[in-house]
Parts: sequence; structure tokens; C-alpha cells
Amino acid sequence: MIDVAQAKMANGSRTAVAAVSGNNDNMSQSHYHDYFEMYFLDRGNRYHLMDDKLFEMQTGDCIIFPPQTMHRSYGDPNMAFSRTVIYFRPESIHSPKLLDKLTHSNSVYRPELESLRKLRRYIYTLLEEQDSVMDDHEAYMEDLINLIMIETLRMKQEACGILRRNRITEVIQYLHTHYAEEITLKLLSDKFYVSEYHLCREFKKNTNRTIVEYLNQTRIMNAKRLFMETNQNVTDTAHDTGFTNLTHFNRVFREFEGISPSQYRKQCHQLHN
Repeated sequence: MIDVAQAKMANGSRTAVAAVSGNNDNMSQSHYHDYFEMYFLDRGNRYHLMDDKLFEMQTGDCIIFPPQTMHRSYGDPNMAFSRTVIYFRPESIHSPKLLDKLTHSNSVYRPELESLRKLRRYIYTLLEEQDSVMDDHEAYMEDLINLIMIETLRMKQEACGILRRNRITEVIQYLHTHYAEEITLKLLSDKFYVSEYHLCREFKKNTNRTIVEYLNQTRIMNAKRLFMETNQNVTDTAHDTGFTNLTHFNRVFREFEGISPSQYRKQCHQLHN
């Protein structure tokens, strides 16, 4: 499905929201972005792969994806669902304490009935406000998003929403932990006691990416984080994210981001200066 809210963010919006109903509308691959995403499941059941954890969500559940978090949403065949996604940049959050909690969010939030009613009321108001032409409507949207985030973080966190880990989620966890090291298919095959053929087949089945594609995306995601959070140069960043060859780093970075690492680094510095 076309994500209208994500298109708004790509065009520079600080916040965006979209509600969609669907059936068999599944993300083909894991992805990440430079801003927060809150996913509210209004109806149905869905699965969410968040880095190396797989969650099962039910009606009324929320999950928050911090910036630079790999995630993917999908459902069982012919399972109808309705969801609302809220995108917002870190600077839209007014409280440093709230921002810190959101940054470290990694679970499903499950509301009680009264909290769910309040949350739906805020979300529906946010959807209406997005189309408003009233003065200060952007500030009002940010205020509503802050209320929604506070309400969400007060909910019960469902650690039991995590499905049982399998070999592929363990491989994904290893890639996220050891991406800066040399990783080969043989190393993974030996470490997880599975043939290279079976590992490649199951990994592609679960993520719709090859192991090399997923590892490269993880490395680029962490390179972007270093560019945003440090003054490190391109060569050191390439080394610290597992690229032994600067030319290869430049080529892979451009494949994912459409610009060179040095251009992205310059954009980050201009944004923060």
C-alpha cells in the first residue's frame, strides 16, 4: 500500500499520520527511517519484526519504532486489519525525559479499556487536525502527539507479546550485535549449526532479504547513526561499521541512501549547526 504519511515525512514534515484498512497488505522487507513511528492496531492481528524480536499484536495494541530501528509488519493470509501510523521527528517531543523513554522503547503496549478509548480519541483528533488550515495547526499536532506518547507509555508493556525466538531471529540478533566484525556465511553456518543452503533459504523466507543485503542495510543504518551523533570522518565510520574497503562502503551507502556518505555527513552537520 502507498504510505501517504511517509511521503509527507520525505518532503520535510515534522509530523504525519495516516489510517489504513487492508487485507494481505504486508511489508515485503524490513526497513528503517530517521524518525519515530508509532503503529496503532485499531482492529485485527499483526506480526511485527523489530530488529531481532518478533511481536504478535492484537486489537488496541501499540508499538513504537525509534529512529534507525529495523522493522517489518505483516499478517496471516486474509486477515483484515485497520491501523494508524504516526510519524514524528525527535524535535517534536517536548520533554527530554519522554524522548529518552521513546528512544528506548522495545515492546508492545496494551491498553486497558479506558486508556484505549482515550487513545482513540486523541488519534482521531490528530487525523482530523492534519487536514486543518487553522493557525498553529502544526503546533497543535505536536501537542497531540506528545499526549498520545505519554498515554501510550503509561500502558502495560507486554513482554509476552514476543513470540518464541527461532534460529533466524538469533541470526538477526547476531548481525545487529556483530555487524562491525567480519561475518561470512560459513561463520554463521558453523555458529548456528545449520547448513549454508538451509540458512540462506530460511533467512530469505523470514526477511525477504539475503543475509548480505540485511547485513549491509544494518551496517549502513549504524553508519548513519554515527554521522548524526558524532564528528567522525567517513573512513573511520566505514571501518567501525564493518566495511574493510572504502570504495565498497561508498557504493553500498549510495545504493541505500541515494547519496554518498560524505554528502550525508555534510547534511547532518548542517542540520545540527
